[in-house]
Amino acid sequence: MKKVARMLQNRLRGLLNYLKHRIPNAASEEMNSLVARIIANARGRRSFAALHFRVLFFLGKLDLSFAI
Repeated sequence: MKKVARMLQNRLRGLLNYLKHRIPNAASEEMNSLVARIIANARGRRSFAALHFRVLFFLGKLDLSFAI
């Protein structure tokens, strides 16, 4: 019983946020999964800038339009 009480106490903020806003954690978990897949496919690239570019490109937040 103490273990359950401790678990609820540690997760209280997240539980209350869910009850208030009714937004599940699935979207952030999906994003984490996609980033983990991108990192796994990077295959040894050491540059953070390259990894950052790949994450932005594959998650659709990179603007590829050029100002003319």
